[in-house]
Amino acid sequence: MYNFLLILHSVLRWVIILLLVVNILRFLSATVTNKVALSKWLLIAAHATLLIGLYQYFAGGSGFALIQQYGMGEAMKDSAKRFWAVEHITGMIISIALITVGHISLKKSGNSKRSAILYILALAIILATVPWPFREGIGRPWLPGM
Repeated sequence: MYNFLLILHSVLRWVIILLLVVNILRFLSATVTNKVALSKWLLIAAHATLLIGLYQYFAGGSGFALIQQYGMGEAMKDSAKRFWAVEHITGMIISIALITVGHISLKKSGNSKRSAILYILALAIILATVPWPFREGIGRPWLPGM
């Protein structure tokens, strides 16, 4: 089950990035109406990914297990351990909070420019805290199984 959730978590990363880009472009376009519907799909995908990620963080071998095994001080000294124990989860929680606030702002006030700014910030944080294949020591494949 853990491997299935890891694959799902990785696939949902692409869904979230795609939905963020599409939503940002739609928000910046003055001609598009009903901007809330696609934003809701982004919110659902982001929260599902968060729940899967939290399970992986606490039940998997990386994340909280690194803090338990090495202690916080030792985990913070090693960049790979620090990434999995602190940086990845913190960045993703902040990103999903920004997505949530952006969606609520859009839904309540219809302010798509504010939502676009929040989504751009979320996208930047996600891109910075994803374990891309080219990141030494923490890289994961572009797609699961590759």
